[in-house]
Amino acid sequence: MKALLTFSLIFLVGLSALAINDEEITEVMKTANNAEIDAAKVAKKNASDGQVKAFAEMMVTDHEENLKDVNNLSKVEKIKMKSSDDSKSLKKDATDKLSDVKKKKGHEFDKAYMQMQVDMHKQLLDDLDNKLIPQAQNKNLKVYLQSTRESVQKHHAKAEQVLSQLK
Repeated sequence: MKALLTFSLIFLVGLSALAINDEEITEVMKTANNAEIDAAKVAKKNASDGQVKAFAEMMVTDHEENLKDVNNLSKVEKIKMKSSDDSKSLKKDATDKLSDVKKKKGHEFDKAYMQMQVDMHKQLLDDLDNKLIPQAQNKNLKVYLQSTRESVQKHHAKAEQVLSQLK
């Protein structure tokens, strides 16, 4: 009975039960920022719509700043970034999505890039809310993640707005 109860609890909690430590959290954030910067640089070159180009410019600026923040936090708090299944999966997913988007041209590129932005920011919001913020142990890391969440929410809303105007 005890084994069945333990199995049931693990099943109910699901993936969020998998622990992630501060070292892995900082690496996830570094990976997310780099993925956004890479995608935005492609969009700055390939986008045909002015709003998409402006969004991409904002992504480069904001994510370069956030990348500096997580790197500085890691240094000051002596949190050594560590690769994990989460950061590897995020990198692969972002690379695959960007590869697909790069195949598009003109208006189709604009729509695909903005859809990717909506999806990636929604996923990051979910990850921040359900895994990264709750499991962060370092107080300053938690503050950084909460502040980052606000920016991610704004990016998500703006991406949805731009995408809706492209259709």
